[in-house]
Amino acid sequence: MSGPSPKILLPLSALILLAGCAAVGPDYSPPAAQLPASFGTTPAGLGPGAVEVEWWRGFDEPALTRLVQQALAANHDIAIAAARLDEAKAVLRENRQDFLPRGGPALGYEAVRRSEVETPPGQQREIETYRGAVDASWEIDLFGRVRRSVEAAQAQVGSREALLRGVQASIAAAVAATWFELRGIEAEQAVVDDISRNQRESLEMVDRMLSAGSAHEFDRLRAEALLRNVEAVAPGLEQRRAAASNALAILLGQAPQTFRPPVSTPMGETLAVRTIRVGDPVGLLSRRSDIAAAERNLAAQTAGIGIETAGLYPEVQVRGSIGLVAGNLDALGDAGATSSFLGPVIRWSLLDRGRVRARIAASEARTREALIVYDQTLLRALQETDDAFKGYGAAGQTLELRLLESAANREAANLARVRFMEGEGVYLDVLEAERSDFTSRRALTIARTRQRLAIVGIYKALGGGWEICSQADRACGTADATTQLTTAQEIAARP
Repeated sequence: MSGPSPKILLPLSALILLAGCAAVGPDYSPPAAQLPASFGTTPAGLGPGAVEVEWWRGFDEPALTRLVQQALAANHDIAIAAARLDEAKAVLRENRQDFLPRGGPALGYEAVRRSEVETPPGQQREIETYRGAVDASWEIDLFGRVRRSVEAAQAQVGSREALLRGVQASIAAAVAATWFELRGIEAEQAVVDDISRNQRESLEMVDRMLSAGSAHEFDRLRAEALLRNVEAVAPGLEQRRAAASNALAILLGQAPQTFRPPVSTPMGETLAVRTIRVGDPVGLLSRRSDIAAAERNLAAQTAGIGIETAGLYPEVQVRGSIGLVAGNLDALGDAGATSSFLGPVIRWSLLDRGRVRARIAASEARTREALIVYDQTLLRALQETDDAFKGYGAAGQTLELRLLESAANREAANLARVRFMEGEGVYLDVLEAERSDFTSRRALTIARTRQRLAIVGIYKALGGGWEICSQADRACGTADATTQLTTAQEIAARP
């Protein structure tokens, strides 16, 4: 067969030129972020400046730094998020292939036996056909369906990347929080052990005084009751310690049965914290992964409107084939066996316009929802940040008061023992003072833990910590460590 005629090539060339026209549907532009100029009044210890990337180093605990690094490299949630990002990238590559022709080599054999009625006079009833050709089809993206599909896939990649960064930041914060909870429980256990030892000594003292006739059985029973009350706290603390250790093991991607947390030094009376730099609300756009993910999802939904709108217009494809067709294998090499065709195919589902418009309306509704979710995500980020700041201020004030309370109760317990030994007081005063000492010392350890957790909460609310995974020499799960400028940073850089 001869090649395509000019009657086909001319309109085909015009269609190819038209493929460069603008895609149907709305063009996406990032929404204007309604953010305040500053975080307002913040507690003492918080100030402006760039948020620290490896913020966990500020606690000056090498064990914590090692745990965070191990979790970023081995945590399963990070690996899952990274796999989902790889999936989105693969989908994007697939969508980009729609710009290219489809098809390939095709080999065929057909044997037909016609009835006598179907066979024209002088022709054979049995016909064999051998075909070897290259078939191809190409959709001319006249109205931008393919382009919008690629836009949506690109946006989904950005969303998955942001979600991966969010998981990395959350895991770093979870490791730090679990570590401080574990250390806080161990500090409570140390208090229980110390108080139990003092109570045993007090009970032994009362037993000696009872034997000497200078104490009453009532005093011995009260001393024993207080000892048992302190000892009864130990099993619950051990259960909490085991649960925290197991949670830490899961964060590190290890089996709880074989995991042993690193040995740590006791927490000091106070935590020397440098000024925590918190930046400004605009900086949340470049750090908070949930904001970046919501923005990218909005972009994907906007592109979806164009995909559905393209259904109102004709779909234009160019199909072609070139090859050999013959009645037997030997004839395939003959000059007359060459066969080819080229021509456009236009499909226009005019009867489906109602269905298409319904899909467009649904896509527009999803886009409005995505915009509302974006705005809501911004507000929640501001809320979480403000809550974290207020929690940090309250934790610091509580710790100061608990320090004073514990010091006073400890001194009162010592004085009560001395007075009782000198015969100036009753043993009930000793019991009450020791009970108050035990309660205040436990409350002090809890206050120390909450101060540290409050700092972790600030960095979690600010969205910091994932940036370490974008460094080329750091491997975080299965994430690509040499990514380009993140989508969130691109958004923040836009005017």
